[in-house]
Amino acid sequence: MTAQNTMAFFWGVCLLTSGWMTYGEASVPENLDKSIDELKAYYIKDDHELHNAHPVFLRALKDLKEPEQNLLMSIIMDTYSRIFTRMENDSLDKATKERLAHVQEHLKKLKENYFPGKSAELKTYAETLWAIKEDDPVIQRKALFELKRVYREATQLRNLKNKERRRRQAKITKKQKS
Repeated sequence: MTAQNTMAFFWGVCLLTSGWMTYGEASVPENLDKSIDELKAYYIKDDHELHNAHPVFLRALKDLKEPEQNLLMSIIMDTYSRIFTRMENDSLDKATKERLAHVQEHLKKLKENYFPGKSAELKTYAETLWAIKEDDPVIQRKALFELKRVYREATQLRNLKNKERRRRQAKITKKQKS
């Protein structure tokens, strides 16, 4: 990973952290905040690429609903762990290594407490799906064979989502009438 990529990812941490704080109830513990600030001072030296309006993680979280955000956030936490492990391994500065380990520990606890699940398995499965060779005749035939069942399942998910939305709207309407 290049120094520029490392700084860009680190900027993502900073943006992500500040994004959490703006949502009100969540905040960054003081000791973690200090470690992040010290790491930013160490890694980020007036880099104009950090401010190019292309965030690393925040754009992906913007328009998603809570279940999708939770899954994606779990995957993002895994990504941060890999990034910081690489940074820690590449660093020669003992204090920087300790700060990176400290940040990783907080991210690990956050993920365990708020974003548990099977994100690693889902990520692996998603990568498998992305690697499917669309020009393979066997894959094409299997996809056609499975299409009706997949279509029915997708429709059921959509109907469930619509039913939940109607239920929430009914509750809101009921509260407004009260």
